[in-house]
Amino acid sequence: MTTETEKEEAVARIVREALSERFESEFEFEPVEVVQKTDQDGEPYLHICIVFDGDQDNLDPAWTSGLIGRIRPQLLKLGVANLPSKSFVEKSEWLASRR
Repeated sequence: MTTETEKEEAVARIVREALSERFESEFEFEPVEVVQKTDQDGEPYLHICIVFDGDQDNLDPAWTSGLIGRIRPQLLKLGVANLPSKSFVEKSEWLASRR
């Protein structure tokens, strides 16, 4: 049986692999934080916060907007039924929010 923490770690790993395949060494994606949240109807979902370091102009919006769809089959295998939300945050902004 998979715990929620193990599931969140597996989702982060899947996201990192997809990003690495597409962007290779163009960006550093760390951390990738996966957090359980609840929507306005009380339904649980995962939020994926992807922290990146690199030139944002090279972060292809057509590809990033379809990220969840690309990894959806792997998420379903993990038991993630509800569509996750995602955000991309520049590392400098993420570090500033931690202060």
